[in-house]
Amino acid sequence: MSNYRPRGAIAKVFFDRLHNDDVIQQIDMTTWYTMGKLPRKYGSLYHHLNGPDELTLEWLERSKKTSGRFWLQLCHEVAKLFLNMFMTQTDINGFLKRGSMFILSEMQFDQFLTAGGFFQHRERQSALSVCDIGAGDGEVTLRLVHTLQQKRSWQVTTYATESSWTMRNRLNEKNFIVLENLNQIHQADLIVCFNVLDRCFDPHVMLSDIYESLDQTGFALIALVLPYSHYVEKNSSHLPLRTLLEPWPPEKRLTVEEELEMFFDVLQAVGFKIRTWTKAPYLCEGDLRQSFYWLTDYVVLCSK
Repeated sequence: MSNYRPRGAIAKVFFDRLHNDDVIQQIDMTTWYTMGKLPRKYGSLYHHLNGPDELTLEWLERSKKTSGRFWLQLCHEVAKLFLNMFMTQTDINGFLKRGSMFILSEMQFDQFLTAGGFFQHRERQSALSVCDIGAGDGEVTLRLVHTLQQKRSWQVTTYATESSWTMRNRLNEKNFIVLENLNQIHQADLIVCFNVLDRCFDPHVMLSDIYESLDQTGFALIALVLPYSHYVEKNSSHLPLRTLLEPWPPEKRLTVEEELEMFFDVLQAVGFKIRTWTKAPYLCEGDLRQSFYWLTDYVVLCSK
């Protein structure tokens, strides 16, 4: 079987799928949440999450089933060939209602926010305002909002920003209040920015806007994929005005621990206080070729 080479496009897709899924079955998923070495300056703030937990495994199983629906995925592939001519990949995902993401389960959100002190001194609050920057289809946001509602029975008002028009439609369907830009919200209790800083035109302006839009007791929940790689989907060069980590590219190859220190230093320079951080997988729904995809995410909880 190792010497077999499929003939024909469809046969090759099936062969690649079997091979890729076989590789996935061998992965030790606990490594998604485990740090081999902690950064020197911020190691004491690291919070280890046990995972994958039951809800994460359920999401992975759903992704496997959806990506295994051959005719649905084949239709998506054919549609993408046409839509790629005038739509971005994010717009296509929103139009086809595919490409959902997963980072933390409700239980993991609860543990992480508790470890970072988000729930302290909020007993008297009856309502919370939450804004997710670049919320995509809103599935990750909804998981976080469910966590907050279960914790204190708060009335949560959920705002979102999103550059993709098809994703904005999906957010409207979920009753999100979609904003044109972050400056429209003030004194937010929690602002979420998952995997956007390495995809926006100027991440430094975005971080400043997050800081200014927070209440004095507000928190920011930020995630960044490492190793660091910046890509702007909306412009022709795909380059940002400024990269988040500077200078970039560096003169020598950096370790993940060094990149983390640079990232946290940038957050502190804006005015944030690092409360806690963790490592988690940035999971994406699969397709014909693979049951699911993942990148290594680093999630940090900050306050002013």
